[in-house]
Amino acid sequence: MTSSAAHVLCRFVLAAVLLASFAQHCQAQRRDNNPIEAGNVLDDIAPTPGALIPFGIPQSWFDAKDDIYEKHGLRFGFSYQILGQRASEVLPDATYDTALGDWWGFLGKWTLLNRGSDSEGTLVFSMFERGPVGSNAAPATFGQAQVGSLTGNVEFTTWDFAIENLYWEQHLSPGDDKVMLRVGNQVVTTLLNPMRFKDSRVSFTTGPWAFHESVPYPTFGFGAGFKWWPDKEKGSGLYIAGSLNDLNGDPNLQGFDWGTVDRGEFFYGLEVGYDWERAKDDYDHVHLLLFYADERSTRSPDILPNKAGGGVRLYGAKQWNRWVGFGGYTYNTAEGGGVSGTVAKHTLAAGAAYLDPFDIQGEAAFSFLYMKPIESIFEEPVRDQHGLELYWRIRFTNNIWVTPGVHLILQPALNQDENSMVIPQLKLRVAI
Repeated sequence: MTSSAAHVLCRFVLAAVLLASFAQHCQAQRRDNNPIEAGNVLDDIAPTPGALIPFGIPQSWFDAKDDIYEKHGLRFGFSYQILGQRASEVLPDATYDTALGDWWGFLGKWTLLNRGSDSEGTLVFSMFERGPVGSNAAPATFGQAQVGSLTGNVEFTTWDFAIENLYWEQHLSPGDDKVMLRVGNQVVTTLLNPMRFKDSRVSFTTGPWAFHESVPYPTFGFGAGFKWWPDKEKGSGLYIAGSLNDLNGDPNLQGFDWGTVDRGEFFYGLEVGYDWERAKDDYDHVHLLLFYADERSTRSPDILPNKAGGGVRLYGAKQWNRWVGFGGYTYNTAEGGGVSGTVAKHTLAAGAAYLDPFDIQGEAAFSFLYMKPIESIFEEPVRDQHGLELYWRIRFTNNIWVTPGVHLILQPALNQDENSMVIPQLKLRVAI
């Protein structure tokens, strides 16, 4: 690590300590609520009541997996997910008007140290393959390249079967506090910026609520992070989280390679949040995320947008019985970001969801979107973009999710020929 990077890391840790000391007096009950955190993903694979068709993989399969965990500390799951989209209009020179991409592989957590205690140590591992199906566009490139939208789906991208996660997660329990430390190959979105309907495999598809590209996140690569719950044993809902991640990791082009850490180009994130929990799946949340990203050396750094910068993200959600209202705002100055998709200066989104419609597990949700581009990135004139996304996540069987939805784009920023576009979409996820 370069001396300048080490200096920034020291300031990062110091800021975390100061913020924690400042906010310790809040009281509530802490909840982990990031749906793409590995433990939550594995928990969601197990069937629960409320499927439209209450059949699927036999319960004996999940009982057998529980037995493996009890004996060996190993939890694992296999999944396949696919997303199909079609645009009513595209750019004049577009190659595709449809996108179809799938994503499959497996995820595991092996608790090797102090299982069942407050000081568990766990190895998290996952390998996945993602790519387009047939002669269709990959959903990750469909939005900007074919439609002219500032946002689309980032996670349904293209790369070969690759290691995405390989990190150690250590929990500690000093006094009334709880601490989680994480180091290894990872993606920062599983730790920072939680949002209840964030999982693009089953919930919102577009960027402001999924892989929120207005924050200059890197892809999977080497990183270290922490999460601290001061006074958790006394019922506090306060947490402080932070992450330092290599900007140049790329499972598609480089595979599992930590050599780029020596370049000292990082993403820095520091978050302070609070959870109010009344009962299981009944909670409110708020957080403030501060972030900064250096320039990167990979992904065509001299051709694609690539300028250091940072910003702030504010998000909150409130639940009333089955209704959940939520909203967020992001200000960003980084151009390109780790995934070279950070092109918006202001992003504002707000919406609501209704949980378990017709007593079918899942939710029906909608969100209004507004994005203002960083105009200096583009050679041609661009405009502010508005939109609306709606979807219904349905647990179709015990182990299959189906999510129909639609994304309405008003004034697509990169397509001056169209004032409105409709993109119906359908997702399916099978997990065992």
